[in-house]
Amino acid sequence: MSSPFYLIAGLGKTGLSIARYLRRRNVLFAVFDTRLEPAGMDDFYAEFPDVTVYLNDFPVSGYAALTGIISSPGIALDTPLMQRAMAHDIPVFGDIECLAREVLAPIVAITGTNGKSTVTTLVGEMAKAAGISVAVAGNIGTPVLDLLDDGTSYDLWVLELSSFQLDLVTSLSPIAATILNVTPDHLDRHHSLDAYRASKQRVYHRAKTRLYNREDSQSYPQSNDPQSVLVSFGEDEPVSANWGLIETDGVVYLAYGQTRLLPVNELRIKGSHNWANALAACALAHAVGISFDDMIGVLKRFSGLPHRSQWVRTMDGVDWINDSKGTNIGATISAISGIGGAMQGKIVLIAGGQGKGADFTTLRFALTDYVRSMVLLGEDADLMEKALVDVVPIVRASNLDEAVLLAKAQSQPGDVVLLSPACASLDMFRDFNHRGDVFTAKVNAL
Repeated sequence: MSSPFYLIAGLGKTGLSIARYLRRRNVLFAVFDTRLEPAGMDDFYAEFPDVTVYLNDFPVSGYAALTGIISSPGIALDTPLMQRAMAHDIPVFGDIECLAREVLAPIVAITGTNGKSTVTTLVGEMAKAAGISVAVAGNIGTPVLDLLDDGTSYDLWVLELSSFQLDLVTSLSPIAATILNVTPDHLDRHHSLDAYRASKQRVYHRAKTRLYNREDSQSYPQSNDPQSVLVSFGEDEPVSANWGLIETDGVVYLAYGQTRLLPVNELRIKGSHNWANALAACALAHAVGISFDDMIGVLKRFSGLPHRSQWVRTMDGVDWINDSKGTNIGATISAISGIGGAMQGKIVLIAGGQGKGADFTTLRFALTDYVRSMVLLGEDADLMEKALVDVVPIVRASNLDEAVLLAKAQSQPGDVVLLSPACASLDMFRDFNHRGDVFTAKVNAL
């Protein structure tokens, strides 16, 4: 029998981690990338000078030799490479599947359109507070296969999972899994909301506890599993062993059933969307045996993640907020509603970029309630303006520097200037981090 031989699809951080994983196991492999000049090629050749790399195309004659394709999530399943592989009955999977086949420690799996990184980080911090050796990875931080072989024996894995990653998983059996919410995103890749939701639903497969959002029917588990415990969270009052909010004497508390945990005004992360994130994190932490005291301690000191409704500065009575991670409409609606519902003034919203096929008209209700005006820039600014021009005043900027100056001119004391683009950043920036860093620098230079 011939030795196993794999094709790694997609260079970049994940592809490089897969290559290292296979090399450590003395498994033969080649590499494919759809781009003729992928980033990081020099680094790859320096580390793997003897590995064959195919760019833009993979020869038909090569499929017969393949044991499987281990793909980065950036390679779509409808690309010619993947379609031909599946036609040849060649298994296609990703790095999360490799982890699931090897790791014995319990896994918490977190997906959703918005809030994944915040909830994943919170659960990881709660585990650390409880003295648990925890790996926090997936669509956040260090690639999972680098952590798998870093010499640490982790007692718990907390994974943020994208729809792209879930499409490449079959063996995952989480101790607890959640879909935080589902709003239209990545429709250029999934082609329909139904297909996008179906990818998210894969997180519940074989999960011991399935946590869903009572206020988002798209997050409800679509299949019955009598072996799984169903738990929910929401911003209403919880019943039985579920999670929600209880108001007593004008004070709103995070609650488990009728047990009040913490007043929401003691959270350092602000906005009702972050109340929901905190509830989801507590529910997942509870499912792995973490105490209320450890949860509460983390919630009191956690100040949020960069580029996610992050306070930048206050100037002339105006707060400037960086929500560059708002790369889709649902995230921006959450930011607008969460911030707007807790302030006296209005929001001046900076938005625009690559819309990924989204329907911008779904922003209309949030704008009507809370937004004073919009500053638009980027590739799909025309589409966004056409969808929203009759809702709030709109001005256009050619770059983020100009957008900051225009937003400053339109804001009033008591207002918030919010960068929450509802779009991807790649038309003008390396990624959302770069966009948020540029915004922060421009604001601090005012």
